Amino acid sequence: MTLQRIVQVDAFTDRPFAGNPAAVCVLDQPITDTLMAQISQEMNLAETAFLQRLPGSDEWSLRWFTPAVEVDLCGHATLASAHALWESGEAGEMDRIRFHTRSGVLTAERRNGWIELDFPALPSTPEAAPEWLATALGAEPVNVERSRFDYVVELANESVVRSLNPDMGLLAREPVRGFICTARGSTPYDFVSRWFGPATGVPEDPVTGSAHCALGPYWMARLGKSEFLARQVSRRGGDVRVAVENDRVRLAGHAVTTLRGELILG
Repeated sequence: MTLQRIVQVDAFTDRPFAGNPAAVCVLDQPITDTLMAQISQEMNLAETAFLQRLPGSDEWSLRWFTPAVEVDLCGHATLASAHALWESGEAGEMDRIRFHTRSGVLTAERRNGWIELDFPALPSTPEAAPEWLATALGAEPVNVERSRFDYVVELANESVVRSLNPDMGLLAREPVRGFICTARGSTPYDFVSRWFGPATGVPEDPVTGSAHCALGPYWMARLGKSEFLARQVSRRGGDVRVAVENDRVRLAGHAVTTLRGELILG
């Protein structure tokens, strides 16, 4: 019988039971992709992160799985992973952690009480809205664009974003990771958003770090600035600080551990 440590962390929040929960599994030895998928299904969270220290270094391999698929980029599970490594002492007193991922090398740093991630920017380009989109969302888009992973759908105002109750069956038909629905925010927030990804097994994600890699450039073009405080207005909700720098986006947030345990494998 093998025991494997696992923690659950609420990301992009400074209090328990808010933000976006992620499971973080720090592997002592490699496991198969099939087992990673099974563990992710068992945890049944938006993402489960799998970490393994690279031989002879202080850097880490990092992979992310939803209950349905492995994904190319995940912000909240990366934030949760950095928090877990610092909290356990496995990252020591390092100010920066380097993760090797399917989206290249990503870093996490501690800055003024926040965890800051260095991620690729995912700028979007205008795209004709699918004919069924307004019906699926129950709201008329103001503007529609497409990033590498998602549709970016601007809506009339924050109230419309908050009140969305989409038809998940319709959204799941589109071969895209998800739909970012956004609008200008009320003070102190520059913009708000929600993210829906039923095709990837996540009907609504509480706080989607990677979506802000598209939202940062999108709102920079509209608001004429490069640094933002954003709010994802899901039921749990969470705050994300966003700074666009050329082809990179810095995402900052807090994290709280809510559960520690052991997986029994075989």
